[in-house]
Amino acid sequence: MNPKLLTVRWLSVFFGLSALLFVQGTRLCAQPIPPEHLPPPGTDTGLEGKYDPQNGIAQLIRDKSAESAASKIFEDDRVLVFMPLPEEEVAVPGHVLVVPKRIGGSQGANSTAGGRDASSTDLGKPATRLGEPGPRNLLDLKPEEMCAVLAAVQKAGIAQKNGLGATGFRVQSNNGLSSSQTVYHSHFHVIPSFGGKAPGTPAPRRKLTPEEYKSIGDKLRAAWPK
Repeated sequence: MNPKLLTVRWLSVFFGLSALLFVQGTRLCAQPIPPEHLPPPGTDTGLEGKYDPQNGIAQLIRDKSAESAASKIFEDDRVLVFMPLPEEEVAVPGHVLVVPKRIGGSQGANSTAGGRDASSTDLGKPATRLGEPGPRNLLDLKPEEMCAVLAAVQKAGIAQKNGLGATGFRVQSNNGLSSSQTVYHSHFHVIPSFGGKAPGTPAPRRKLTPEEYKSIGDKLRAAWPK
């Protein structure tokens, strides 16, 4: 299967399930996972297990194409921040995901868009060791990764506030199938809110027009703290 199509398929499942988790006032444990969104048989779905370097997020981290660049808001040696793919319906425009970039594998798989090996940073501190498995969930994150990810989460909230006019934002991380995790690469959702009032009935999900998608991405990138 074409790698790009495989990436789209996995991320479509991922974002389709994510939409179920953002219904206001509903307990996560009450949300059934549709059969088509369940991980393939044999996947380790608990808090311990084998990391799959072909998961949808890992594929997006490796993807340096112009198509994938349209969804990416920020990227450095440690973290990637991206919007749901243009093909996806969203409940809240401006929703982004923050992920650590450790995916294991070869040097080429860990190189950045500029061609530098992601095993080093500008500060000379290792971002990851080549061949080391990626983090399946929050428990697998190293202290330095946790610091980098949370710093990016904070910056995402700032960009949503300053770039989109958000009056609040929510941070969510699902860990293990019993908590509705279906893509086993640690990730944090940062979901903006607007209006300054208590949550009401969620807006219906919809696909953004190409113009909306580009405009939101441009605003978030322009407002990203330096």
